[in-house]
Amino acid sequence: MARPTAAERFARFVNPNGPFALIRGALGPCHLWTGSTDPDGYARFWINGRNRRAYHVAYEWAHGPIPAGLEVDHRCRNRRCVNGAHLRALTHRDNVLASSNIAAYRAAQTHCHRGHPFDTDNTRRRKNGTRACRTCARDRRAAQDATVHHLTPTTLRKAA
Repeated sequence: MARPTAAERFARFVNPNGPFALIRGALGPCHLWTGSTDPDGYARFWINGRNRRAYHVAYEWAHGPIPAGLEVDHRCRNRRCVNGAHLRALTHRDNVLASSNIAAYRAAQTHCHRGHPFDTDNTRRRKNGTRACRTCARDRRAAQDATVHHLTPTTLRKAA
């Protein structure tokens, strides 16, 4: 009896009747991986002497090699999906921004929480890369200065 091919082995672990993605651009149902997954929930598949992420294998079979500097993204947001139509190659930044995490949420914000615009004149970059509103910072400093100027030695003695 002939040994099964990689494609035959792969197909044994795929349920093509998964849920339909609620995200636009993910055509058809998810093809859910029923084989092993890593601790992060990504599908794993043994091929060519290596344990690889199954969706990388599916992407390469559907679209060719993963371009240098890009990573594979699930349009459907389902880590166990190996449907080639749901997979695309993106930069790391675009992949993060396509997700629903806090970094994507904050990057999509056009205004601070008080309604001031995040534009070149009103935005300061912190050392950790996040944005800060210059108008809010000015307002905070003005409020602190106003509080400090109302304190006199007499009011400080009364408070003690």
